[in-house]
Amino acid sequence: MKSKILLGCFVAAACLATSCNDFLTEDPKGQQVPENYFISQDALDGSVYALYERVNLTQGWTNMMYPQWQGDDITANPGSNKQACAALDAFSASSDNKGVRDAWSAHYSVIKAANLIIAGAAQTPTSEEEINIALGQAKYWRAYCYYYLVRVFGPLPLITKTDASGVDAQLSSVDDIYKLIVQDLEDAKNTLPDSYDKAPRHNSGCDIYITSQAAQATLAAVYMSMAGYPLNLGAEYYAKAAAEAKAVIDKEADYGFFLESEWNQVYSMGHNYNKATVVGIDNSPVNGSWSHDSQLTSCCRFEGLGDGGWGDAWGEIKFWQNYPDGPRKDAVYAPKVTFEDGDGNITRTVDWWEQEMVEGEMKPIVAANHPMFCVFTTNADENGNEIAAPYDYTKRNYRGMTNGHRHRVIRYSEVLLWYAESAARSGATDLTLARECLRKVHARACQDADNISIPGVGTLPIASLTADQLAEAAYWEHGWEVAGYWCAMVTRRSDEFRMNRLKENFDYRVANLPVEIVPGIQVKEQVTVVKNQWDGDNSIYVPYPDTEVEKNPNLRR
Repeated sequence: MKSKILLGCFVAAACLATSCNDFLTEDPKGQQVPENYFISQDALDGSVYALYERVNLTQGWTNMMYPQWQGDDITANPGSNKQACAALDAFSASSDNKGVRDAWSAHYSVIKAANLIIAGAAQTPTSEEEINIALGQAKYWRAYCYYYLVRVFGPLPLITKTDASGVDAQLSSVDDIYKLIVQDLEDAKNTLPDSYDKAPRHNSGCDIYITSQAAQATLAAVYMSMAGYPLNLGAEYYAKAAAEAKAVIDKEADYGFFLESEWNQVYSMGHNYNKATVVGIDNSPVNGSWSHDSQLTSCCRFEGLGDGGWGDAWGEIKFWQNYPDGPRKDAVYAPKVTFEDGDGNITRTVDWWEQEMVEGEMKPIVAANHPMFCVFTTNADENGNEIAAPYDYTKRNYRGMTNGHRHRVIRYSEVLLWYAESAARSGATDLTLARECLRKVHARACQDADNISIPGVGTLPIASLTADQLAEAAYWEHGWEVAGYWCAMVTRRSDEFRMNRLKENFDYRVANLPVEIVPGIQVKEQVTVVKNQWDGDNSIYVPYPDTEVEKNPNLRR
């Protein structure tokens, strides 16, 4: 804990003198520039600490992740103060949507900090190894941010220099953006070490800074995206993805990567730091500050349950219904919904769909009337202090709004599944390892380890899956693995975007047919789709923020 607090203090002290918002048009007076900043190792370290603070702010709260609500795993409260979520869920966000604005500003803020390091780190009077470590962090997180933005907005201003104002930046094509992403990740992969030995680069047995293998795992995901929509580069790029993922898998023992044997430990604060995570974003509350922490502990608990839940994300009904039973489902969704009194005592426990008679009419007991995620929820002891253990719905809920949850950006289970799907889609003839990777992930998550259910296909033995069946099974398995976890680099929405299947979500939401949960109880989604005509990329991509369009007239579709 001491090293995490120190990192937070270093970051606060070293933060660059620039705003996190509207960076493309900031007044440069008083800002740090490469020519006068990189004068020592301390300054170089400070630039990386500042970079990581901005990385934290891309996920610190939910706004920046709202575009992921387009996926078929997540929906939203149509009322309360959740209209921004609901609009994205309904594929009808406006340019002033706070999720749209914050997704843009937070990620471009990281890009700006990365560009400063990339432009000036080599001037630092220090070793080549230290310069490469700083450059590798900057290039990785620049690539990460462009990767997020290009899948949400499409064509973008490609800002790579520190002296670019951005007010007249032209839009670069999706293809050109991916070329920069790949080059940055290749540079990081080829120059970064595969481990670190001291804080803040290494903490609690984990590498906090990006390693060579972390960049390589990310390349696998990026090549998969390039293989699919909108570039549609196909089998050749799936083969590239498979090669990158396999290179990580082949050195599993050297890197120390593993799968959690008990699925309820995957997001547990009790296992917050371990090598089931390949890339993580650290969060370290400092003196109760909201600047260096994860502000998500109340996000999944519904409003109105008595413990201050925010209800930012609800589970979508059809996805939950298709979700395979087993330990994973019980860890991703609360098996029961609990109500609490003012002292934290559980007063009632019900299924989310249960109804009761109210004034002569059967009504839902839980107003949300949807499955409830619990991936960020934690328990509290009798004094209200957070318990570092797997979440247990039968125990009182922690009411603190922030904690040190390490965001699992890439988990090792995902690398295994990326290899399985990519190998299957690449045309490879030997799929033995691919099937085994799928089986390993599936075995600890579901009740039937050797057989897998593919929606729309049926239940099949993993050992005899054809290439097409294996690809589809791995695609769905990844969806189950990251369900409701919008912090993942590749969310369910991202997978569906790659496979050009987001229109299926739109059509489902427009039709909004009732889903029978148990005999006699049918439930419908609550978000209404207002713009009910699909408009291709204009429906898929979110609009450019109005605050940026006002400054840069080139931000037009």
